[in-house]
Amino acid sequence: MLSEVPMVPSLRNSPTRPAATRRSVSTRPDQGCRVARWLRVAVLALAALLQASRDSRSQQPEIIRHLPPVDATETLLPWTAVDGPQALLASDPREFRVPEEVLPAESPALTSHKNGFFQKISFTATEIFPDGGDGLGIFETELFAAFALPAPTTDMPLVIVPALDMQFPNSPSCAALPGTLYGPNLDLIWMPRFGSRLQGILSVGAGWYSDFQGEDDGFRLTGRAIARYDWTPDRVQLVLGVLYINRHDTKLIPAAGVVWKPSDDLNFELVFPQTKLARRLTWGPGFENWLYLAGGFGGNSWSIVDVAGDPDVLILRDWRIMLGWELKRDGGAGFRLEGGYVFSREIEFASQPIPFCPDDTLLARGVIAF
Repeated sequence: MLSEVPMVPSLRNSPTRPAATRRSVSTRPDQGCRVARWLRVAVLALAALLQASRDSRSQQPEIIRHLPPVDATETLLPWTAVDGPQALLASDPREFRVPEEVLPAESPALTSHKNGFFQKISFTATEIFPDGGDGLGIFETELFAAFALPAPTTDMPLVIVPALDMQFPNSPSCAALPGTLYGPNLDLIWMPRFGSRLQGILSVGAGWYSDFQGEDDGFRLTGRAIARYDWTPDRVQLVLGVLYINRHDTKLIPAAGVVWKPSDDLNFELVFPQTKLARRLTWGPGFENWLYLAGGFGGNSWSIVDVAGDPDVLILRDWRIMLGWELKRDGGAGFRLEGGYVFSREIEFASQPIPFCPDDTLLARGVIAF
């Protein structure tokens, strides 16, 4: 390949080199002076261009020259707009943004359960005050725990809920009631999922509702079958089902309604037979404070022995409206306080179908959960 490249003879050794060529070699110092002059001209031209560019930016644009000062002591409210262009600085609280990785989450991601077999333990105490000097007053207690197993996965758990309900009524002048009413029970709740939006709640329970003074221990089976559909995920849920409470006076109760969460601070559980309207007040890392208004029915039925020693069934009914405050903590822990109004109260015995109707009254309730 090298043999194909033509060789150019050296001009220094060529006998036929032109005279002009010889002169250009002999005057090489003059050529260096011309190159130096051209370099000086280029440097001067570049300096003039930079000076002209600097003079053209001597007037700062309006958006930079009239920025409002950032005053840490100035209140953020009320905020009023200023005519003309503005830069978005911290003095404008509606526009200032810090990178998301620096800020905490907009709201705490609290869970209503724990990750593990043990889920929750809760104790509730309710005082229903007597309606007058000789009216019906009841002190109610409930202690329950919850444990969960995958069935077959953690997304479809089986929840085991043992509970002990005890009520201590004050006998009114119109009716003689037992001093203690018991209600130990056990619920098995399975929550299968059918796709990403439909969840079922199926349960069967067994309980003993009695004063345990006679042969009848008041054994009852209960259950529920409810479907919950996420119409709008995390915002709107539709609820439809049935509750099998198997009381002496009532066997089945429909369950239907809507759970609407218009924002992270509002939660409306518009579901029969228990309704709750809640508003979040404050929140922080691992906790939330809520104010709520709730309503529903109370009461139950128990197998008892009357004052004559004969077996009977006691039935208590009422409706309740409660205003409460709740502190929620991550994992289902927390506590709440409630005050309420109790109305449409009835005391009925199976042996005497005509009920007694105590007057309306008030209640106070406290709940603590771990």
